[in-house]
Amino acid sequence: MAKIATAKKNILIIRRDNWQKDIALYRSLLKYFKKQKHTIIFDGPVGGSIYYSKTLEWTYKWLPDSMQKINKKIIHFLYALFFPDSFFNVYNKKNDSIESRCLALKKAILKLGTNKEIVIFSRSSGGRIASLIADELSIKKIICLGYPFKHPEKEIEPDRFLHLRNLKTPFLIIQGTNDEYGGKEIQEKYSFSPTIELFFVDTNHDFKVSGEDWKKVLSKISGFIDPV
Repeated sequence: MAKIATAKKNILIIRRDNWQKDIALYRSLLKYFKKQKHTIIFDGPVGGSIYYSKTLEWTYKWLPDSMQKINKKIIHFLYALFFPDSFFNVYNKKNDSIESRCLALKKAILKLGTNKEIVIFSRSSGGRIASLIADELSIKKIICLGYPFKHPEKEIEPDRFLHLRNLKTPFLIIQGTNDEYGGKEIQEKYSFSPTIELFFVDTNHDFKVSGEDWKKVLSKISGFIDPV
């Protein structure tokens, strides 16, 4: 696990399956968490690779787009070189089942130490993983951008949402009104524990939002992590 900075809260970032689609989103989030002086912890070297790649771009803003693309390829090469097993698993979906990811996350959190207060920030399937193990490990809070209530190409899978009825861990779900995995209709369609808060924004599952909506999202995250 890669760890950076020192801070007010321990933010454990849990990726979605197709994490490659979220690089721009990660960039904005990491910039925000860095500014808030939170400690950032990744669920494996993937997030760390993205962070250090983007840090170079932030530091050397004069780099042309072509150099940024080369930088990304270099980071992926180094990642594959130093973390071959993890690289193979991520890119080939090996050991990426819900059960294996839950087990891996439990081990990672226990390795961090039970004395740490951890806030999980997750994307899509990462939120499902986090919500399945949070009560067991006394996670402080969970935040998820785009929870996957139902796969658009599959039948209903109750395992995705039934546990949310009884979740004890405070959980902020920030959902796109047009999310193909569950939009505004989730309010009536699913049962939620009183510890779960829903916040909607005008977007789909890829979470590309306007600048104004992104400010609202960050404000909501900030208020949830550090309520006044």
